Amino acid sequence: MAVQAPSRGARDATPLRSRRRILSALSAGHLVMIVAGLSGILLTLAFLRSADRRVEVAVAALDLHAGTAVDGGDVRYERVRMDGDLLDTVLQRDDVADLDGAVATETIRAGELISRTDVRSAAARSGLRAVSIPIEPARAVNGDLRPGDRVDVLLAAEQQVAIVVAGAEVLDVSDPDARGALGDVNEQFTVTLAVDATEAQLLAAAITDGDILIARATGADSAEGTPPLPVDFVERGTGV
Repeated sequence: MAVQAPSRGARDATPLRSRRRILSALSAGHLVMIVAGLSGILLTLAFLRSADRRVEVAVAALDLHAGTAVDGGDVRYERVRMDGDLLDTVLQRDDVADLDGAVATETIRAGELISRTDVRSAAARSGLRAVSIPIEPARAVNGDLRPGDRVDVLLAAEQQVAIVVAGAEVLDVSDPDARGALGDVNEQFTVTLAVDATEAQLLAAAITDGDILIARATGADSAEGTPPLPVDFVERGTGV
């Protein structure tokens, strides 16, 4: 009896179905393994992140000498394990962004942590100095001064009246109202001005003499170069 050989189409179909079953089985297995592997990686990363409690702190990128201005370019960051009260003593990234011309109070070597006490805000802009004047409100436009105002400081001496400092910027003002309703009308408050070295000397001399007055000059023409006025001229002008 003759055996009929399977047709070519039947021969081709059988291996194809077998290959499909094998590929299907392999694909499902591989997929399970891939998903399991990815899940393991994600869990591992999550664990590492939770375990890594390091924070970025500021480190001097170069030697910073006492008295020099410090900005973002002078700082790099290191991740360290630090928390609690110790972390509050050093500068972090947000603190460096707020330095705005702060000055190193002592020399900081490259690679050293920068503590909060290592830097201090500048006394005034443009390298000026901050000088405070104790004065009665009645001699300082009744205390109506605000930071940013411009003022002239006048000195009334025995022989003349002079503008010792012209157009100084007000940095700070203590609140005259803090004296309270029962406060002495002659009680002093404090005005802090930005001045150069010579103006600081003149203010010190004027404060020592004691007979000073502050004029609010915000928006006014500069009084720079105004000559002193003899006291007898003032007396003649008033008919005294």
